[in-house]
Amino acid sequence: MKQKLLQAMFAVLLIANANAQVNSGSNGSDGAFNPTTNIVINMADHPNGIYQFTSVNISNGVTVTFIPNANNTPVIWLVQSNCVIDGTVDVSGKSTIPANGAAGGLGGPGGFRGGNGGNDGNGGQGPGGGLADGSGQAAAFGTLPTLWNGSFYVTISNGSSIYGNQFLLPLVGGSGGGGSTNSQVGGGGGGGAILIAASQSISLNGIIQASAGSGGTISCGYGACTYGGGGSGGAVRLVSSQLLGSGGIYTSGGGGAISETGGKGRLRIDALDNSFGGFIYGVVSQGFQPIIIPTTGQGAQLTVTSVGGVAVSASPTGALSTPDAVLSAQQNNPIPIVVSCANLPLNTQITVSVKPANGSAVSATGLNNTGTLSSSTATISIVIPRGGGLIYAIAATGN
Repeated sequence: MKQKLLQAMFAVLLIANANAQVNSGSNGSDGAFNPTTNIVINMADHPNGIYQFTSVNISNGVTVTFIPNANNTPVIWLVQSNCVIDGTVDVSGKSTIPANGAAGGLGGPGGFRGGNGGNDGNGGQGPGGGLADGSGQAAAFGTLPTLWNGSFYVTISNGSSIYGNQFLLPLVGGSGGGGSTNSQVGGGGGGGAILIAASQSISLNGIIQASAGSGGTISCGYGACTYGGGGSGGAVRLVSSQLLGSGGIYTSGGGGAISETGGKGRLRIDALDNSFGGFIYGVVSQGFQPIIIPTTGQGAQLTVTSVGGVAVSASPTGALSTPDAVLSAQQNNPIPIVVSCANLPLNTQITVSVKPANGSAVSATGLNNTGTLSSSTATISIVIPRGGGLIYAIAATGN
């Protein structure tokens, strides 16, 4: 049994007065970021993913990409003054490599990887991961996957689930597509997640890309092809006193089976003065919600602490190769899962979902009816399929 870090979905809306000013919270310790050539940022030296810049200026023709850190955190840029993006900032998920490879594509930073292909292929990781089957299923995030029917795109219900909220609190990326069980073809990785907060302005005449990777494909025979599922698009949140420019923001889903595409990602714009006139692709919301990073211990928090009486790793990885909790084969169903909650009203509905490496996900609900507002627990019993898989806990208290 593998355990995956949960998502707590909540929303806080504060109204700012007309004279308000954004404070990014940056201490400037990373200095000015002014790349003049393409650059790959290895996030290993920023384990929390937070960069504290004085200013950012990415020139036209310059592309910034990332190597995720060990914690697979989103990218967070806090900027004391202005952020100018005339080039490209790319946190996209990866497609399978090679195109007919069995290994699932990696997610962008803060996103989730695709499932592996083969007879023992598995579903994509993440709350909206695509299921594994003959042709791996596409993943969801802000929307369900879509299918082109020859005239227009139609939404398809394939077992993946919409998740997250319009405020992108917490900030989380896209999910991976499912692997093919008919052949050695993996699913695409989910788009990553990035937050840029600037105390003055964000000028975007370039591109912010948080798209998903495509699933693999194997050569067609007798008119049939086998595919891995496409990942879902990632997440982009921009917070500033002023947002301007005419560039583009993309959180596209990845391609999968013929004409099938992973779900769109999410975009959130929190700007006092929003005059951005560029192109946006994804599920968009805008306003002014000034919480940039919730103070530790003050935001709603969920933690899966034990499964069947077995304590879960304090820093779960969600990697199938390194289980965060291992249950005895003699453990009987249903199995109790304990979820610890912080700053969550008592009797909030908690949903626990188990996504096995093979087969459909199962879910059960319960209430955090023991404890107080600041610290409570929910014990939820669920019938868990045998074998490895991922566990998620979700509390939905807002949009």
